[in-house]
Amino acid sequence: MTFERSPIVSLDGRLVPAGEARISPLGEGFLFGAGVFETIKVIGGRPAFFAAHAARLRRSAAELGLPLSDTDAGLRSRSMALIGANGLADGSLKIVVFEDAGRTGELLTVGRGGYPPEAFACGFKLRTVADGRRMGSVSGLKSLNYLRNLSAKREAQAIGFDEPLFVDEGGFALEGATTNLFCVKAGEVATPRLALGILPGIVRGVLLGPDPRIREGAVTLESLLTADEIFVTNSLLGVMPVCQVDSHRLDIGRAPVTRAIAGELRSRELQSLE
Repeated sequence: MTFERSPIVSLDGRLVPAGEARISPLGEGFLFGAGVFETIKVIGGRPAFFAAHAARLRRSAAELGLPLSDTDAGLRSRSMALIGANGLADGSLKIVVFEDAGRTGELLTVGRGGYPPEAFACGFKLRTVADGRRMGSVSGLKSLNYLRNLSAKREAQAIGFDEPLFVDEGGFALEGATTNLFCVKAGEVATPRLALGILPGIVRGVLLGPDPRIREGAVTLESLLTADEIFVTNSLLGVMPVCQVDSHRLDIGRAPVTRAIAGELRSRELQSLE
């Protein structure tokens, strides 16, 4: 995957060159990671599933006590202005809301690029990582406290994997550093429950809605080793087949359920563009 950050950002509603954007070094967003973010896929110059992302952003900000006074329409207007200013057709939009020395700050950035077709042809390799039992609500937020995920992802990539897969002390699979997990067995699809402290991914929510094959359920490490198919999701990936979990390999050439769900998601992405 390659994402090249574009030169113009939106800081508190003002379009400025990235090198001129300034935030307070005394704010808790900078000092302690007191903030939340959303990463949104941009298709044809328009953000996919924007309403769902905006709703999750508001919920997450409220959990951290960060007031958002503007409307979703205002946020979308600023997002579209930034996309236009950078001449972005396909790529990503990142929205960051953070505590900025006694006020709520907002930073929007965009990036060009994405995952090439070869990545989906090869699939992801997952490396399991013991993660203990998650406590409290912060683990289910897309917060700026991302060091655990970033460190685990770098460690996995350093030994030839694409993504860590966190597993709790009871042997239940949770999620990846940047992805939600889905396990396919006999045509049925299970994804770990939110009660385990995982992130409520936007794509995860889209897939759980209309498809009766897909449900929340217990996904153990043992069940992954006997799965017919495994895939992971996030807003930029969409649906990514998994070809390996630790040393266990899967034949992604025989993954009809994964392929079908990926096609359905693509259709829904396009329908969500406003």
